[in-house]
Parts: sequence; C-alpha cells; structure tokens
Amino acid sequence: MRSKNISRQLLIGILAAALTACGGGQPQDSGPRTLKEAFGDYFLVGTAMNTRQVSGQDPEGAELVKAQFNAVVAENCMKCEAIHPEEDRYDFADADALVDFAEANGLTVTGHVLVWHSQMAPWFCVDDEGKLVSPEVLKQRMKDHITTILHHFKGRIKGWDVVNEAIIEDGSYRQSPLWQILGEEFVPLAFQYAHEADPDVELYYNDYGMNVPGRRNTVVRLIKTLQERGLRIDAVGMQGHMGMDYPRLEDFEASLEAFAATGVKVMITEWDMTALPTISSSANISDTVAFQQQLNPYPDGLPEDVDREWNKRMKAFFQLFLKHSDVITRVTAWGVSDGDSWRNSFPMDGRTDYALPFDRQHRMKPFLRELISPKVATFSPLIYSVEGDEATGENGAAGGEGSAGGGGDVTITGEPIANPLLPGCYPDPSICRVGDDYYLVNSTFAYFPGVPIWHSTDLRHWERLGFVLNRPSQLPLREGLPMRCGIYAPDIKYNPHNGLFYMITTDVYGRGTLFVTTDDPRKGVWSEPTYLPEVGGIDPSILFDTDGRAYIVNNDAPAGQPLYDGHRAIWLREFDWKTGRTVGEQRVIVNGGVDISQKPSWIEGPHLYHIGDTYYLMCAEGGTSINHSEVIFSASSPQGPFRPCKTNPILTQRDAPSDRTHPVTCTGHADLVQTPEGDWYAVFLAMRPYRDDHDVMGRETFIHPVQWVDGQPIILPQGEVLTYSTRAVADAPLWSAEGLSPEAFGIRSLTVCDDMIGADGSLSLPASSVGLSDGGRPSVLGRWVTDFNCSAQTAVTFSPSSTHDLAGLTVYQDDACHVAFGLSADEQGQPCIKLMAKSKGETKAEVTAPLAAGTAKPVYLKVEGVYTPTDGGHDMGYLFSYSLNPAKGWTAVGDPVSADLLSTRTAGNFTGTVVGVFATGCYSE
Repeated sequence: MRSKNISRQLLIGILAAALTACGGGQPQDSGPRTLKEAFGDYFLVGTAMNTRQVSGQDPEGAELVKAQFNAVVAENCMKCEAIHPEEDRYDFADADALVDFAEANGLTVTGHVLVWHSQMAPWFCVDDEGKLVSPEVLKQRMKDHITTILHHFKGRIKGWDVVNEAIIEDGSYRQSPLWQILGEEFVPLAFQYAHEADPDVELYYNDYGMNVPGRRNTVVRLIKTLQERGLRIDAVGMQGHMGMDYPRLEDFEASLEAFAATGVKVMITEWDMTALPTISSSANISDTVAFQQQLNPYPDGLPEDVDREWNKRMKAFFQLFLKHSDVITRVTAWGVSDGDSWRNSFPMDGRTDYALPFDRQHRMKPFLRELISPKVATFSPLIYSVEGDEATGENGAAGGEGSAGGGGDVTITGEPIANPLLPGCYPDPSICRVGDDYYLVNSTFAYFPGVPIWHSTDLRHWERLGFVLNRPSQLPLREGLPMRCGIYAPDIKYNPHNGLFYMITTDVYGRGTLFVTTDDPRKGVWSEPTYLPEVGGIDPSILFDTDGRAYIVNNDAPAGQPLYDGHRAIWLREFDWKTGRTVGEQRVIVNGGVDISQKPSWIEGPHLYHIGDTYYLMCAEGGTSINHSEVIFSASSPQGPFRPCKTNPILTQRDAPSDRTHPVTCTGHADLVQTPEGDWYAVFLAMRPYRDDHDVMGRETFIHPVQWVDGQPIILPQGEVLTYSTRAVADAPLWSAEGLSPEAFGIRSLTVCDDMIGADGSLSLPASSVGLSDGGRPSVLGRWVTDFNCSAQTAVTFSPSSTHDLAGLTVYQDDACHVAFGLSADEQGQPCIKLMAKSKGETKAEVTAPLAAGTAKPVYLKVEGVYTPTDGGHDMGYLFSYSLNPAKGWTAVGDPVSADLLSTRTAGNFTGTVVGVFATGCYSE
C-alpha cells in the first residue's frame, strides 16, 4: 500500500521514527495536512463512529470524520444487542445509516462484530427458562445471525471482525456462554459460517492485550488452526487500548511480528491511550472495578508534563505502525474525539480522560501534528578534524608526539605505523586473512548500524567497508537498552570448506548469540542472523579446523557455583557449519583462568587457533579496566586439556609505571593473524587516559608484532611500555551531498538516510519526540571522537518555540552523561543558544545566551577539545561556541565542560565519546 511518490517533508517525518525504507520523491511546497493525506498510502486511517455523528446530532464530529479519515467502524450499532435484539427481529436502521454515510463520503467500512460474548443480545445463548441452549441450537443461531447480517451488507463492507475477545491473558479460552456450550469450536464455526455467507468479504479475529505472551501464542495457534482447516482468516485485529505504562512497545511489536509471520495481515483496532492512572489493562467492559474519586485527577485538563508524555508515547506507537506498514492494513482510533471516548465513563461515571488523537474541540493532538508536519532542523555538513603533527588521511601512518620509545615503536614490513591503529571507540578487534586480504571487525554495543568492518592488504592502511549488521532485521536494538549493552566482541573468520565468511557475536540483553555470513565482505551484504540460544554468556568465536570440523568457544558462568566474584569459564562446543547448529556436548576447557587459586577475574574474549600440531586458546583476563591482560593456553586437541603456556600474561600494562607519559592502559581482548610472509601480529584493545583512569575515546584498536618464544606467542614482553601517536585527520564531513559517511551511526537505530540530504549537502533532521536522556531512539547522527585535540563544526537553521526544542551539537557518552548545545527558546519563546551538560542524570552545567529576534540564519556551532598539561597528566574539556558570521569570530558559551563527566570512569560504560548533531522537541532539563 506504500506510495512510491512521497513528499520529502513527509519522508523526513516518517524516517525520523519508523526505520522505513528510503524512497524517492521531490520536495514540495506544502505537505499533507490531514491523516488520510499523510498516511493513507501506508494503511487505512479509521475511526469508530457513534450514532450521534451519523444522524447529524454531532455535526462537528461528522465533519472531522469526513476531513481526516478514510475508514470507519461502528462503535456499537453492529453489535448483537443492537442489530439483533430479539431472535426473530433485526434492526439495521443505525447500521444502514452508518454505511450510507461512509459510501457518501468515500469511507471504507469494517463490520464490528459478528460474535462476541459481551454486548450480546440476552436471548442468544439461553432458552425460555434462562438455561444455556444445546450445541445444536447455538450453532444454528450463530449461522442464522452471521448469514443474515453478511447477506444484508454484501458488497458494502470490506471485512468483518468475526470473533472478538475469545482468549484471556494466560492463553486459555474465556469461559463465556459461547465456550461453555461449544468449547473452542465456536471460533472456527463462526469463521466457517461467515465465509459461507459471503466468500468475498475479509474475515478478522480481534482481541485486546495482544502484547501478553500467553494470548499472543494462543492467537498464533488459532490462526494456524484455521489455515490448516482451510478456513479464511485475513487479518488479526490488535486492539490498541493502552495506558501510560502498558503495553511495552517491544512486547506489542513482538506480537505484531508473530501474527504477521503466520501470513495474515495486522490491523490496529480500537486505538486509544488513557492519560489517567492505571486501573486495569483489561478492556472487557463487563469487568467492574471499585473506583475512588481521586482516580479522576484531571477533570479540567492535563498538566503539561502529563500531556507531553502522553503525546510522546502515542507518537512512538504510531511510528511503530509506520515501521510495519508493509503488514499493517488499518489503524483505527476508538472514537472521533476525546469527548466520545468510552474511557470517560469506565469504570465509573464522571471520569474525564484524554485518550484519542483529537481533543474535545476536535483539534489534532501535538503528536499527529509533529508526524504530519515535523519541526525540522537543517544542518550543514558536520566537519570533524584532529590537530596533529602530520595530516596523513584516515588510518595513514604518522609519527608525532608519543610515537617513540619502548613498545610504542611498531613497524610492519619495515615501515612505521601509528598506534592506535583505529583511533576512536573501535574495541574488541577480531581479524582474519584470506590470501592478501585482511578483514577486521569491532564491537558497537547499543549503536546502530552494528559491527564496523575494515579491509586492508598490508595491515597498515585500512579501508572502511561499512557495517556488518546494517539492517534493523539483523539488529533490533530495543528502546531503553543501556548503551553499554548490545553487540559485544564480534569475531570474524573464514571457512575454506564452503567459501563463506562468518561473523559471530553476542547481542547482550537482546537476542543472544548470533552469526551471519557472506561470500565477500566487500559487497556489504551479510545474511540474516542465525541464533544459537544454547551458546550463553558472551564473546563467542569460531575455529574452522583443517579437518573440516569447527568449534565455538565462549565465556560463560562456570559449571558449578562460582567460587568468587568474577569467576567465569571458557566453554567449547562443536559447530556443524553445514547445518548452522552446534552439536554434541558442551564442555569447560578453562575454569577461572591461568591460576584459579589466585581468583582470576573475567576470563573472556577467547580465540582458538590450530597452529602446527598445537591448539592455542588465547583469552583476556582481569576485566577490561586497568588490570586487563591477555593470557594463552595450549593443548594437543581442541577438546583439551588446555594448560597455561610457560609465559603469562603475554600482554598487559597493569604493571607499567604510573608516572609514564602518554600512557596506554587496559590492554587485552586480542586476536592473532599471520601474514603471507609468515610474520605474526596481534590486534587488541587499549585505552588512552588523559588523567588517572579518565578517557574520552574508550577502547581503541592497537596493533603489535608477535614474537614466538619457547613454542608460544608473546605480544609484548613483560615490562615493556606501550605509547601512542597523535595523528592529524584531514577535515572529514559526517555527510555530504553524496550521502552519509561510512563512519556515521545512530543511537539504538539510524533515523537518518540519504534521502534526508539535499543537493546542497544540507541534512534535514526532524525534531524527535525522544530526547537525549530518554533511553529511546533520538534524532542523532554521530561519529566517534578519535583524539583529544579534535573539533567539530556545523551550521543549523531551526525555529524553536519552546524550552523543550533544542537542535545542534552533542558530545555524548550515554543517556545520563552528555552535553547538548544548540538553538532553543527561552521561557518567553524567544530564540537562544543553550548549553546543557549532564552527568549521571544530574545537570552539571546550564548556560543560556539570548539571540535577538529575527537573528539571521543559520547559526554556526562549534565544539573543540581543550587538552592542557597538569602535574598529574592532562586536563580535558570541551569548549562550545557559536557565531552568526565565522569570519567575524566566535562567542564561547560558558567555560569548557570537563570531559570527566563523559569518561568511562564516570559513566561506567565500555564505549567512547560520540560527537554529532541532534534535534528534539522534548529535551528534558
């Protein structure tokens, strides 16, 4: 149903939230102004009408239906008690009037409902004595009822809710009179009778609380049962009766995907969201709840904060509907405006609610206005640069301060190379070689796309190939996922037995262990994930052995009770690459670490190698902070027993002098690779603190030659010290007229695509209802900070009208630790420059600089790293400034913000610092 000719304005609004595919389309002078104009090409946009609107008693409501919607459903007049009040009498007057109204105004009609235990005519299931009728009698009554109604409306109604609310939360069937007489069979019978009565009409099952796993699973089984019996079912109606704290968006989405996977379509029916305190998530109107007057807290209107949260939540769900518009065919609000909502009188008279997309004055709520006509910030390309001794281009070799001495001297094939090899947050490197081609991957945690992949032919110069997990279907990162979770320690290996590359990793707090494959990483297309739920823990890696067998090693809890905090083990499983499954029994091959009597912590990051006649197992030990190290074991068989090699650790900086200059710390999580000439190298993570354990780049990829001593590899002899090199980076735009830089990523999703970039290189970024602190998927496009002496600059055009509007630059560690700087509005609605710095959720700096009304646009924004020597190392901060004309200078806003609030020591994360652009209409102060 998706139109191929979408206005750029609408595309921006949809893409900012929905992760839909980027389509074409040219900018238009005026965008859509109604729901059906904006979203009618995606799905039917409907509402439930009552008899007052149809009859003309509510002319304003009727006019709103005509203007905004392209589909209607009867709120009550087609239910059994209204349309078939007595066994021998039907009353079609109100229902006919609704269908006449729809036809006169080009509205698609859905019939609601044929069989429902509630609002059923009192006579339907009982005899003259009030006792339940026999199965034969009820079958005949159902058939007569369904047949008469469908014959009456044949050709005038698109589809019918055949059965409503037959299943309860635990997945069992509701013990209604229908079930008591016929059991579960009443549902298939209803679908059978409906199809026999009108073979052309669509048939639906409709229920509430569909996010609940028990109900979801039974509905899936019901769909499959109907399909197996050859009965028609076209769609499942997911009632959208929601509250401020239910359902969780990810649970609703999981059910939506489960229903779609059966081959039927999905409809969002009866959509509303109470703004009042939760009483019960049940929509069964026969329920009664003792209710106190204090639970009607907003009789005169919603407070601003509640209204804002309600709109934010409604927008998030509508964005979800847009995301899945390939399977959703209709979205129907359960009422025309707030005054019509059943929520106002449930479960007590006099309750005032605000549950629908239009208010009591028939005005569109803010979330719909934002979706239809999003507030947009326009940015010039963000230019990132790093000062250094020599501008060599990305990943070129350079000398420079700190490059000389000890382990800092690194050469490859006789040529010097700067460390870090990959500056910025590129942790947990894994590497493989096939012929003359090297490939390397890194962790990305809760950023999207996931797993950057690099290519080299000499280990010195690396080309970015993009990301391995670059589709939402490969990496569905949920809202609320902490930034330190997500993708951990990917491993890349080549299987010579089938010619495929494998990337295996762990989606922490997500879907667990998974792998993807490709025949050529340079194509940029990897398979959909295969999940291995039996592989627990983290950090899986694969060995494809010379005999055609393969093995997965990973970190997990020990076999028995942990003996101490940080007690972990390395497990091994055989992997059948022909079927993509593990086989046989799992076994522990390292328990605790090199010497369990010393209580080694967090043995992890394992890699298994078959070199000559020996199997080597290399692991990280000590945790990824300053005690990090790399250790190695050997065995004559992949099954072990693995014994520590003579020299351990083979890499660490935990014993290096504390007063050394340009320190490198936290070394570990290494992987080995051999060149065609027979030389060995290790890539590993390390950190560059500016003072104590404070850093801003996070864990970076370093490289070092490997020596073989007494039959074992050693990456860095004990006592040697690593240093780092400062490397200039030529001005690098985060995007251009040609599209996004391969370095660009988003937070939990990528809400930007090439279609949002104009021919002049400007980026149109919608002001999302998700702020930087909200744990969601904000409108952010960023890249990693790669050095202390960096700067980033852009220009923004934005029209803020509220203190919650903010668009500009961010320096971001996570939801609780970040700086936001840009254009906003003050309490009087006048434009201003605002700087907000947060650490662990607390505001550490807040500076506002007023701008004159009518200030020329755009406003130029800049952030610069301020790196100054001190007695204990260096201080690090970020200076933010703005200009209306850079040729005439810049104005600093406040003092430099201490980088300490962004450091991993403060935030407690595994990630580095992001610099990028953002836009929000819901910034929380």
